[in-house]
Amino acid sequence: MVAIVRNPVAGGNGQPVRWARALDAFRQQFPDLTVHESRSAGDARRLAMDLAASGVDLVIAAGGDGTISDVVDGILSSSRPETPLAFLPLGTGSDFVRNFDLPADPQQLAARIAASAPRQIDAGRITARDAGGKEFHRHFANIASVGISGEIVERVNAPGARRWLSGPVRFFVFSLLTILRYRPYTFDVLIDGMKVHDGRLALTAVANGGWFGGGMHVTPEADVADGFFDVAVMREERVSGLIRLLKSLYKAGHVGHPQLSFHRGRRVEFRPTDTARFPVEVDGEMPIQGGFVAEILPGALTIRT
Repeated sequence: MVAIVRNPVAGGNGQPVRWARALDAFRQQFPDLTVHESRSAGDARRLAMDLAASGVDLVIAAGGDGTISDVVDGILSSSRPETPLAFLPLGTGSDFVRNFDLPADPQQLAARIAASAPRQIDAGRITARDAGGKEFHRHFANIASVGISGEIVERVNAPGARRWLSGPVRFFVFSLLTILRYRPYTFDVLIDGMKVHDGRLALTAVANGGWFGGGMHVTPEADVADGFFDVAVMREERVSGLIRLLKSLYKAGHVGHPQLSFHRGRRVEFRPTDTARFPVEVDGEMPIQGGFVAEILPGALTIRT
């Protein structure tokens, strides 16, 4: 049995038409297909967890990066974490799927998934604490980042923002507006126990995949199956410099910039000086607050692409 977990609001006004075409294509390839729609925050995670536990042969995440992240967390938190996952991109940014060069045509995509063999890729796991101080874990698929990217995501996901602009254009516009109001953040970054930075930073990205923010190629060397995070540490503190960096991210022109450093590791820890001003985004959403640890889980996720 094959099941789709769909976020019906992902991707804005254009999704209904794309969804209708995609559903027809996937039903042709998977006659036993069932569709399960999320209705509120946490639904996609719960649905994926229940579907994996029930023994489905394949879960297909239909939506954007947030939906994929929730479905990954649901599967890896279930009693059957080996359940295969596939992707039907319908979201605003759809950055994680850029790592797999999937066909845009739904007929071709459905046929490719149907013919594909399962393979293993890495996933990330965050350890943090809730408002009451209790430790909790959350899996993620693509990138967890701290700093100005967290502020950008907060503005991109604000209810009013969804009424104008769409896709990567929205990310670019809100990135520019956020940078114009930029003030540095202060936190320590430790990779595999070694402190690589303390003090003022603009952004640090802990990456399994290579893209975020609607097409920004922040970690060009990232490989979703190499067993390591790629970590980008951005020290640029001038607004003018950040604007130039923003433009260069789309074509990986930031590589070699004197205010950036790139690292690789399996465990990344963030220690904020001021937890009240420490914006965190995980796969384009904001599910945690405060300091946290991110660990790579080599080969933890089974996919069909």
